[in-house]
Amino acid sequence: MIATILLAMASPAAAPAPAPAPPCASTQPADHLAGHWIGAFAGANWTFELTRNATGWSGRYQSSRAQVWRPLEAVSVTAGCATFSLKSEPRVTFVVTLDAGGTALTGDVHITGLATLPFAAKRAS
Repeated sequence: MIATILLAMASPAAAPAPAPAPPCASTQPADHLAGHWIGAFAGANWTFELTRNATGWSGRYQSSRAQVWRPLEAVSVTAGCATFSLKSEPRVTFVVTLDAGGTALTGDVHITGLATLPFAAKRAS
């Protein structure tokens, strides 16, 4: 279902591969990324949960269309910036930065081989 939505949203000319993430520009510490975040993408509301534990970072997500928690893949946090992916074809990767107030994430969603779209989320907890 995600692939169908993404294909409908992407334009055929928007096929470049995502560039490597720039150095983190956030002044927030990494621990401030932990929590629940809600943002809109592909015609649905998405909830992301980022968690830090003894071995590093993990997370899970659900959409308003399929209210089942699924694990995030390749969760990476550096300072106030995070990168994580959904298990999907094509690969969907979020690259976000925490704002100075610690209440919003902004960045991009990279849909491998199709498009890069802006993304924003607000802290839910």
